[in-house]
Formats: sequence, structure tokens, C-alpha cells
Amino acid sequence: SQDIISRINSKNINNNDSNEVKRIKDALCIESKERILYPQNLSRDNLKQMARYVNNTYVHYSGNCVLLSACLHYNIHHRQDILSSKNTASPTVGLDSAIVDKIIFGHELNQSYCLNSIDEVEKEILNRYDIKRESSFIISAENYIAPIIGECRHDFNAVVICEYDKKPYV
Repeated sequence: SQDIISRINSKNINNNDSNEVKRIKDALCIESKERILYPQNLSRDNLKQMARYVNNTYVHYSGNCVLLSACLHYNIHHRQDILSSKNTASPTVGLDSAIVDKIIFGHELNQSYCLNSIDEVEKEILNRYDIKRESSFIISAENYIAPIIGECRHDFNAVVICEYDKKPYV
């Protein structure tokens, strides 16, 4: 957790990005004491517990899905509850994923390619799990219409877990 604290505090930012970085820093909560490690193969219950920890609010209303998904991805990678997020601002004002990535991971995460259905996403994730044992992914759904808000983008996590029959599923 010390590496992320120092990365956030020493983050060089463009003047154009200063408001976005401030919003991210204001919403981000970092656990400084060592936490119990989750197992390498997460169960559904482990994943639910991690997701509850990440969403550090009583009522989730804010447009910070990018930050929530990055926090969960970071925590899964480290197998600990380290990062969580509070509400940021208006539910219609999201955060820039490139800036969130740079703050949390130190660099912008590699983008994949466009997939057109949940079935394609699931197939791609299981393929990556089979080849490289990657188990945590951030999915960006773009160009969909939400009531009142209009055209949106939403980030969420997809995680491979192996439980009862030891068969991986998303």
C-alpha cells in the first residue's frame, strides 16, 4: 500500500488534468495497515467481500465506476483490501479512465479490442485465463443509452473464479 500512497502523492499532472486528479484523490481511500490475503483462486464469497470493501459508500450514486473497477482490479491483483472509493460528485460526471489508470497503476492499462456481446466477452476472458492465467479484467461498455442520462459509458469488472467443480467461470 505504500507504493500507491507515494505514487498518488508524487503524481506529476498536467494543469488540464488537475481537477480530475483532485476528484480521484478525494474519492480514493487507501488502507495503510496490512490486511489478510485472499486465496489465489477467489470464491464467489471472497469476490463479494472485496466488492463491498471497494464501494466505500452507504448509497452509491456517483459516476465513479471507472474508479470502483480500478480499485477492485488493483485489490484482486494484490489479493488484499487496499483501495476503496467514496462518491465523487454528480452521478452524471464520470472520471477519465486514463488518468485513473495512471494514478492507481502508474501507467495506462492496455486496451483490448471491441467485443459485441457478453458471450464474446466471456469467451475472451476464459481464453486469456487458459493461456496466461489472467483472472481480473476491467470491461468498458460504451455507447449505450440510460434513461434520463442519455448516451453513456460504464466500467465494470469481470473476474474468473473457480469454486465447486474447480471449473473456471466468469
